[in-house]
Amino acid sequence: MSKIYANPFNWGEPVKGGHYVQRPDDQAFILASIEKPNHLLLTGRRGSGKTSLLNFVLDKNTTPYVHLDLRFIVSKEKLLELLLKALSTSFPRVEADERTKTISADLSSASLKSIFDIWYEMVKSSNKKFVMVWDEFQHLTKFKENIVEELRLTLNGRRGITHVFVSHRSDIIRQVFGNDKKVFFKNQETYELGNLDQKACTRYLTQRFRRMGLSDFDLPEAVYKYTDGQPLFTQRLAYTVSQIWLEGTTTRLLQRSIKKLLKERNILFTALWDNFGLNEKRLLLGLASGYSRPTELGFIAKFGLSATSTAHNTVIKLVREGWLVNRDEGYHIYDPLFLSWLQKREGLI
Repeated sequence: MSKIYANPFNWGEPVKGGHYVQRPDDQAFILASIEKPNHLLLTGRRGSGKTSLLNFVLDKNTTPYVHLDLRFIVSKEKLLELLLKALSTSFPRVEADERTKTISADLSSASLKSIFDIWYEMVKSSNKKFVMVWDEFQHLTKFKENIVEELRLTLNGRRGITHVFVSHRSDIIRQVFGNDKKVFFKNQETYELGNLDQKACTRYLTQRFRRMGLSDFDLPEAVYKYTDGQPLFTQRLAYTVSQIWLEGTTTRLLQRSIKKLLKERNILFTALWDNFGLNEKRLLLGLASGYSRPTELGFIAKFGLSATSTAHNTVIKLVREGWLVNRDEGYHIYDPLFLSWLQKREGLI
């Protein structure tokens, strides 16, 4: 079969269409939560496919929705501007509303309530449910204004809009939205998104590799084993494998692809490594060496951590920042490429 000249993989942005890997259980939970309706707190590590999953479910559903990308929102005024734009996109007739004009004319003195009063009114008059996705919600907690408390007072007790709050920072989600004793909404539930199912992921990889004439039957399993099914990194590694194949190389594709990605990210990983503290470096080196229990005395003594409390606090910090994952009764470095870079740098492989 002759090679085609289009890479069948996509990375760097939420995937859709044929690039999306089906996640039936996750999709069913999200859909059921929206149908109840319950406000949803969606967590999961960076690159786990939270936005892609939500877009897939909401695009398939008939409920109108708006997706708020909060990555570049740095102030309350910018948030109000984003909300007004989303409001006019969802309900174009509000542009003629004098209240909307008044808010737009002086955002610096406007409130969330003034915008949501209009929004809930529009939803009620439409006789349809509405879904609002707050993506990268953790950014709102950095404002000098207490935007979270204002949101709580503005949204609580109102019906018609189902809010979905999305963040890789599960610690911030827990802190803001509380637990069973003190919750943000009475009807809220939390869902943590994991990695892709092995069978679904390898089937997807096999189909796409074969489309371009790459029929190495072991390659999809090898890619999955290396990435552990992390959606973003799986797409990126598969893209690199395909690119090297399209350029004419047919041997050691996975190894060449990993080497290429390590070279591309060397400067970034070096800068990140230089910013780690001494205890963080020692703990990461221990994990990269094959150990997985950093709070045990043997690990602490071998890698120069001063005490169990030091190891414990360092683990918590690295988990919170997304560097570590707890699985198989131990801790592991989450990013497989960073793990490979660190092992190579320290001569561990």
